[in-house]
Amino acid sequence: METRYTAALIAFLGGAMISLINAVITAKQVKSNKDSMGNASILRQILNLIYLVVTYFVVRKLNIEVFLPLLGAAIGLTVPSVLFAITIAKNMKGDD
Repeated sequence: METRYTAALIAFLGGAMISLINAVITAKQVKSNKDSMGNASILRQILNLIYLVVTYFVVRKLNIEVFLPLLGAAIGLTVPSVLFAITIAKNMKGDD
C-alpha cells in the first residue's frame, strides 16, 4: 500500500477520534445546560481546526502529498460527526 493511502487512512481514523471527542463534549453540554451550546460549538470547531492544521504539517514534514491525508482527515471529521449528531438528537428527543 502506498504511503499516501496509509496516511489518508490514519488521518481518517484520527478525525473519527476527534469527532468522538466532540460528540462527548456536545452530549455533556446538552445534559448540563442546553442554553450554552455556543461554548461547546466553539470548542468543537477549535479542535477540528487544530487537527487539520496538525495533519497538514505532519504530512508535509513526512514529505507525503497532502491531498489524500487532508481528505481523509476531513471525511473522518465530517461523517462520524453527522452520525454522532443524529444519535445525540434522538437522545434529546427521548428526554423531552
